[in-house]
Amino acid sequence: MHMRIIWAIYCVLALITAFGPIRKLPLPVWVRVGLGFCAFATAQGYLLQKLLDIPVMCPDGLPTILLILAKWGDIATLLMGLFSILWILLHLCRVRISPWLPPLSGMILGAFMLWFGVRQPPIVERTLTVRDLPASAQGMRVAVVADLHIDCLRGKDWCERFVARLNAANPDVVLFTGDQADGQPFLRMADLAPLAKILAPHGKYLVSGNHEFMFGAEEYLAIYQSLGLEVLDGKSAFCNGITLLGLPDSRSLTNAETLPRLRQLMHACPPSACTLLLAHKPGIAKDADALGVDVQFSGHTHGGQFPGLATLMECFNDGYVRGNYTLPNGLNLFVAPGSATWIGFPFRLFYTTEVTLFTLNR
Repeated sequence: MHMRIIWAIYCVLALITAFGPIRKLPLPVWVRVGLGFCAFATAQGYLLQKLLDIPVMCPDGLPTILLILAKWGDIATLLMGLFSILWILLHLCRVRISPWLPPLSGMILGAFMLWFGVRQPPIVERTLTVRDLPASAQGMRVAVVADLHIDCLRGKDWCERFVARLNAANPDVVLFTGDQADGQPFLRMADLAPLAKILAPHGKYLVSGNHEFMFGAEEYLAIYQSLGLEVLDGKSAFCNGITLLGLPDSRSLTNAETLPRLRQLMHACPPSACTLLLAHKPGIAKDADALGVDVQFSGHTHGGQFPGLATLMECFNDGYVRGNYTLPNGLNLFVAPGSATWIGFPFRLFYTTEVTLFTLNR
């Protein structure tokens, strides 16, 4: 139902573009009609997937070129429509702007936003000061990989390039914060295989995200374990003097037990332990702070993806959307901007993807 509403909105925006600035272009009528039809066609990605009986959440089976065109059409339609509304309002106020501007700017900006969403994420190095950090972890390099979303577009080749770039950064430990893949697990096994080649002397750990539970969490977690990634859902691990804690995503059947599980994990820790929590969604941070957790790494928000959407994401994630937050009892929360983006809405502007590589300091 939600996708149908979005599709209807896209169709309306496409019609506004067609009967607004495109109608005013200094071109023959048949050319303007053709351009208007093309503008309306860009809004039909959802209809294309329904006609071909292809899942909307992860369109496996849609040829790559059609998938790229459909996603570019989504964002281009949205931008062209919004720019056309602005153009019409300015036109009513007798501010003359070329009718070429809304469609061209929407198409070009849309292409850039799609590129920023699906490109290889840069490695961004930062420092992180941690209270009670043991001497053994001083200077340890921790790579945070959030929302990798390996899917039908970012497949095995993309994953191989990602792993090669990650290994070149020489992390000591790699932490995945959830949403590692999309689509049916049996379709992603080969695409995820390069993750087994990650080189990290102190280990590779992960927790589930909501997207694992959309497609089959048990199968995905089994695949991750077979690739040498240690699953920390509801578990703890000792890593170079730091106690790692992991929570399953709240989509799991243990949703009501999330806080009790965290309490249980904390009670099992030595009183002086330096604790680092992996939780896909950042909203547990206030409870983690009250329980004395030192550091929390989360994802899920994709950093907001672009202005406007970022404000909306803050409302649904207790005000946490990207970057570092220090809570009243000293918890250092880092909400990763995401290393990729869900194929359903793979667009970024300003708030782009990254793999964050922290150097820990006492």
